[in-house]
Amino acid sequence: MEAASAVKESGRARNLERDRIVAEALMLIDEVGFAGLTLRTLATRLKVKAAALYWHFENKQDLIDAMAASIVLDSFKTTAPAGSSWRELFAWVARTNRKALLLHRDGAQVMAHANMRQTSMLEGLEAFFGRLAEQGFSGELAMQGVFVVIRYTLGCVFEEQADPAIRQQRIAERAKHLETNAGQYPLVAKTLVPLIKKQQQDPAFMFEQGLQIILDGIGHCLAVA
Repeated sequence: MEAASAVKESGRARNLERDRIVAEALMLIDEVGFAGLTLRTLATRLKVKAAALYWHFENKQDLIDAMAASIVLDSFKTTAPAGSSWRELFAWVARTNRKALLLHRDGAQVMAHANMRQTSMLEGLEAFFGRLAEQGFSGELAMQGVFVVIRYTLGCVFEEQADPAIRQQRIAERAKHLETNAGQYPLVAKTLVPLIKKQQQDPAFMFEQGLQIILDGIGHCLAVA
């Protein structure tokens, strides 16, 4: 009986599609968050034993890598419009990446814990570097630019994906504190209160402000290279 059960379980494992497992894992983190993602919980969701998942993934890290690739590659299936300037290319990467990470609860955490070695990712990066090289970028500046833009986006999304209720409360408390102490910190209050309120109304506002500063910095590096 045990042998027959093992054979049956192995057959079910082989029938599990890798893409289906990744999709279920992403739905799982939408429900329980990244901290709640375990192979055992995922296996229970798929109605198989945890060992069955090892037909498709070496370990949990392998699964996380596949989840991150799915998040990013699904969003980057299209490329930036032909003829885009380098500034438009970097902005497209930042906005597309932000949108991708926000599609799933704790998407930023998934990406931060992933080891992105997939061939498709490298192919996309190769093409992106080629388009930047046509506009005068050295390989080093292109890599540094991508690194800064991606890390900046990841940090912004981390903050956005914090508990929404707590985040909104903290933003409101910050603005109120500055308004109350405007006499002591007049310049800070005059500058930050309007920005904080805009951030509360539109989370993308501060992201866009910071992105433009980064692009200005990349432009300066390109000009003096």
